[in-house]
Amino acid sequence: KAYPDLLRRINNLKKLSDRVKKVRGLFHKLSEFAPLLAIELSQNSLAVLSEFKSLENAWAWARANSWLEDFINKDDLPSLERSLRQIDGEIGKNLAELSAFLAWKFCFSRMEEKHRRYLVGWQQAFEKAKRKYSKYRIQYMRDAQQQLSKCKDAIPAWIMPLHRVYETIEPSPGMFDIIIVDEASQCGPEALPLMYLAKQLLIVGDDKQISPEAIGVNREQVFRLRDEYLNDFEHADSFSIDNSLFDHGRRRFNSPIVLLEHFRCMPEIIRFSNDLCYQTSPLIPLRQYPPQRLEPLKVVHVPNGYREGSINRVINRAEAEELVKTIICCCNDIRYKDKTMGVITLQGNAQASLIESMLLERLGAEEMHERKLICGQPYSFQGDERHIIFISMVAAPNERIGSLSQPADQRRFNVAASRAKDQEWLFYSVTRNDLSTTDLRKKLLEFFEDPAKSTLPPDINIDEIRLQAHKANRQIEKSPQPFESWFEVDIALKIASKGFRVIPQYPVGGKRIDLVIEGNKTRLALECDGDYWHGEEEYEHDMERQRILERCGWHFHRIRECEYYANPEQTLERLWEEIEQMEIHSITDIRIKDKTNKPDDNLVKKGIDFTENNHHLPESRLEDKPIYKENIVRNSYHKKVQKEVTFEKIPKNEKISGKTIKLSDAKIKYYKKIFQLYKEFGTFEEVAKKVILTSEKVRQILERGNQEGLFEYPIKKVQLLLLDKTKEKIKEDLEIKKKN
Repeated sequence: KAYPDLLRRINNLKKLSDRVKKVRGLFHKLSEFAPLLAIELSQNSLAVLSEFKSLENAWAWARANSWLEDFINKDDLPSLERSLRQIDGEIGKNLAELSAFLAWKFCFSRMEEKHRRYLVGWQQAFEKAKRKYSKYRIQYMRDAQQQLSKCKDAIPAWIMPLHRVYETIEPSPGMFDIIIVDEASQCGPEALPLMYLAKQLLIVGDDKQISPEAIGVNREQVFRLRDEYLNDFEHADSFSIDNSLFDHGRRRFNSPIVLLEHFRCMPEIIRFSNDLCYQTSPLIPLRQYPPQRLEPLKVVHVPNGYREGSINRVINRAEAEELVKTIICCCNDIRYKDKTMGVITLQGNAQASLIESMLLERLGAEEMHERKLICGQPYSFQGDERHIIFISMVAAPNERIGSLSQPADQRRFNVAASRAKDQEWLFYSVTRNDLSTTDLRKKLLEFFEDPAKSTLPPDINIDEIRLQAHKANRQIEKSPQPFESWFEVDIALKIASKGFRVIPQYPVGGKRIDLVIEGNKTRLALECDGDYWHGEEEYEHDMERQRILERCGWHFHRIRECEYYANPEQTLERLWEEIEQMEIHSITDIRIKDKTNKPDDNLVKKGIDFTENNHHLPESRLEDKPIYKENIVRNSYHKKVQKEVTFEKIPKNEKISGKTIKLSDAKIKYYKKIFQLYKEFGTFEEVAKKVILTSEKVRQILERGNQEGLFEYPIKKVQLLLLDKTKEKIKEDLEIKKKN
């Protein structure tokens, strides 16, 4: 009886052994293809096996997810976008170099030895003609014309002002294939011969800007001469002294091309010109907010302003004084570093001369030259631009104020208000009640005191959009307006949930950006790339538009639909990082900061609006205005603060305060830069030359940085290392001399 039982047990053990071998073989295969699952099975098999009821579906999902991750990650879209920008930059650079090379090659291929001789002769004659007080100037100019007429065909393109054309060439009909005239609205009757010289004429201008005025010319004589010599001309009335070449072009040529895109000004600045002159075809501002931009519009009231003089000799000393003080403070403010400036006066020439003389005395000619700072009327800035423009209204209530409402005044105000790229200041001594309702000065003042609101879409109701997104059957219902897809809705809700202001379908340049995340001083454009492919042409068109807007300062971030729905958190992580880099703060962050950063009472009493977190910064870094304030007591403390405007160009006589003040990140970076220069050059004097400081200032910075623990080792050790290097260098030089 025992023997059969043993045989059965042996057979059962064999079957169990075969089964264990099979399981181990399967487990080995499983370890190769699903190692994590195999580990879990070996550690807690019962818990894992209980979930095997849905293994087939889970396995299918894992395969699909793995394929999707491989599909999304195989291209590495962020790297491809960065590579695309680099390639675009290289293409632009190579194209510019190639164009220049081909242009010069074409030029030299047509130039023979005789052309070279005539060009040299023209240059020599022209140099002689340029000499002042030369009584043979006319003869030299004739010689230059003769020389140039024999070599002009060898030079494919000429660029010169209008008066130089007539001084340089011997005129003949159609001698140029095409003439391009820029700022044609400023060219008067003296430009009409260009129609005789050119086979084709391209006229570029703006009739809403300054045009010839011919002040003081007797128009009756002009009309008499026109009737006498131009009586058989068609449109003889167009040959008036105040008609520009652009006016002639509008009458004689059809189908003008209107350029609406505006690249110069901040959107807030160009809005006045749009409201004043371009209501039917408004300019589309394409410039984006740069990080930490300056406030575009600033207005300063000078209540003690007083007008002196009459006609073109009117001045307003108080207004000029305030304007000059503001410019000096701006020049000392780090935010205005490398910014060009200009001063425009809206009445007469004397105010501009007064301001210029004050600036020469207090600011210096060198600083004015570096900032291209000129003072003049709007005509002085026609076709020009500056980063910062200061406008002086001049008018004051102590004298009768006439109304500036003529078309010529409108053109002058249009030019004056559209020259600033980043910021525009208005200084005025009158109030709205002092000015006529038709006076353009009143319109300008109203605009600065209460700028028109942006024409952006209204803020979306996030709660309502979230409710619609939750209830909607997305297979049959369309996304709520103005969104173009449910994908955009989901992204916008995610961004809004973080407290950021998001604008859907943001209009710019005649197109729309899917979503724009707006901060106080900058914006981020967000493009939501859906899974539906619209074709290669549509994609190229979108990318070309993006490149144009990027050149205007816009920053783009793209999100793919498949990538987002596969892993929303990971996909948006890059977006949050970019938002943080651009210093776009959520509304909740701003409110919390406003509540916690309460100003110190002592500082408020002294007229300084510092906050707890920013007390180490100069006032100009905290508020978007220069330090100068009329009502601040000019005490020693205020002077110290005013001197500490910038740490990249610290005044020579300033001493670092002995108070324990937390260094800002920018100062820490600057101190480390000084230390690196000291390690490289070894002496205070050499470092001082590199950073425009005194040697004493360099020593103070190094000592302060050493106290703060910013440097790797003490200054003395650096000096010893540099001394050793100097000794080694001297020894090497002596050995070389001995060998020689």
